[in-house]
Amino acid sequence: MKILFTSILFFLFPILLFSQVDYQARAEKNLAYLIRDSILLNQIEMDNEAVRIFASAEDKKNGKAEFIVKWENVQSFLDLLIQGKKIDSLSSIENNKIVHKDFSYVEEEKPNSYKGLRIAIDPGHSANNFKTAILERRYIKMKANDVGLKKDIRFYESDLTWQTAKILAKRLRAKGAEVLITRKKGKNAFGTNFKKWKKSEFHKTLERDLKNKIITQKIYNWYLEEATEKDIYKYMNKKDLIERAKIINDFRADISLIIHYNANGNNVDKDGYLQPISNNYCMAFTGGGFMKNELSSQDARLDFLRLLLSNDLERSIALSGFIMKQHSSIAKVPVTPNKNNLRYLQRNSVYADMDGVYCRNLALSRMVKGAICFGESLMQDNINEAVLLNQKNYKEAGVRTSSRIKLMVDAYEAGIHEYLNQ
Repeated sequence: MKILFTSILFFLFPILLFSQVDYQARAEKNLAYLIRDSILLNQIEMDNEAVRIFASAEDKKNGKAEFIVKWENVQSFLDLLIQGKKIDSLSSIENNKIVHKDFSYVEEEKPNSYKGLRIAIDPGHSANNFKTAILERRYIKMKANDVGLKKDIRFYESDLTWQTAKILAKRLRAKGAEVLITRKKGKNAFGTNFKKWKKSEFHKTLERDLKNKIITQKIYNWYLEEATEKDIYKYMNKKDLIERAKIINDFRADISLIIHYNANGNNVDKDGYLQPISNNYCMAFTGGGFMKNELSSQDARLDFLRLLLSNDLERSIALSGFIMKQHSSIAKVPVTPNKNNLRYLQRNSVYADMDGVYCRNLALSRMVKGAICFGESLMQDNINEAVLLNQKNYKEAGVRTSSRIKLMVDAYEAGIHEYLNQ
């Protein structure tokens, strides 16, 4: 989103849906969840009049705010973000004196019924074969002797997440919800797989990024001359995540479920076999937990402001808390305790004051609007889970899978039900 001016004044909507005092109180509460590295406070300023955000700490020293949003004008600001309009002139702000009819997407009362409810389900990853799953580093391969079986274990996360999404979508539609799944089996959000994307889209995407100054000529040349298959996959994955967020936001989801299954992934031998682990736990992420240099782009700063001022964060924490509670109750997977030794939780996340829920600045937890739950349901490389997930002993919605996946679907379904009826 390109903005050619540095200070924005937003117009007051005649009927306030939420008082300026409430918006200020919300922002002060949300700030604690949004900031993981206190150095970012050098780009933010709040007082009784407005919230201001700065492109850099130097700009704050010089009093050069990129955005100034007065508390009484928050609704107009959020409205522009919801519509996804490019703000490229003062006239585009002046034309927003009346809040758009879809502003209720942010400030309406929390939904309590499946009727008319829009739910987006994003099955994590996109591998369509084991080779690509290895590129993703999202696979389980264990020797039979290590897990007490006669045959080796082989499966990958992309399949598990798609199976979960497919079954869950059918159940939610039966309840009256409108459900979107962001990708098909073995495909990414662009509707293709890595091999086909690399052949037909890789060079086009590079050219586009070079033209739009997203990458430099040096990086462009590096991708063409030196990048490995793994490097190219990471590049595609970054684009894929942006497309998933766009699909969800265009759908205007009330609830978004980003479905993943966790793994330790350590102790891999030269043939790619993993050693099973004894630990097992679930967790969920919401937006927040911004770290040093993560407010360096304008898009990131706009996402930060939306999370600061809207009710997205509050609802995401509540939704995720209910879903984690049901994972523990139904699937018997313990939630990750607040006191743990997981580096990515201790260093990259903020505890959301809800069992198993953390604020973390992941691409989708930042970009997706509305209430989200980025779920990590269990540890795939746990010795017991690996054996169970490898089974094909359950069928629903035309999907042959493990009865363990059925319990994960049960947990998501029960968590949503509890959220709607809280």
